[in-house]
Amino acid sequence: MVEIDHCCSAQLIDGEGEFNVVGLANFIRTTKLTNCGLSYAVVAIMGPQSSGKSTLLNHLFQTNFREMDAFGGRSQTTKGIWIANCVGIDPFTVAMDLEGTDGRERGEVWVWAFGFDEDLMTPFFFGRGSKK
Repeated sequence: MVEIDHCCSAQLIDGEGEFNVVGLANFIRTTKLTNCGLSYAVVAIMGPQSSGKSTLLNHLFQTNFREMDAFGGRSQTTKGIWIANCVGIDPFTVAMDLEGTDGRERGEVWVWAFGFDEDLMTPFFFGRGSKK
């Protein structure tokens, strides 16, 4: 078991869809993810903008994703995809905080497709465009 006593987070894909190679490498090194071998889990939550996805992940998995300030009005908080290790959970667990599926704060439409495996449902975005 890999033991890390603090949450480490990184932006995996930025708001423009660019993959963050350096951020992922730093996350893997800091969390010692390679020491887990195949013994790790990944959790993610999908839903519309401003629906509380980051807050739910933070409360359930002791992650440190940025949360919306409800008193400051509704606005987009998560852009792209962020990952964080879940403190105190065995096996080692990575939480993924995904940008809202409707993208209404950015005026964009995200189209999702799902690849199914026996034990896994994997989301893929295959199109993105502006609402007119």
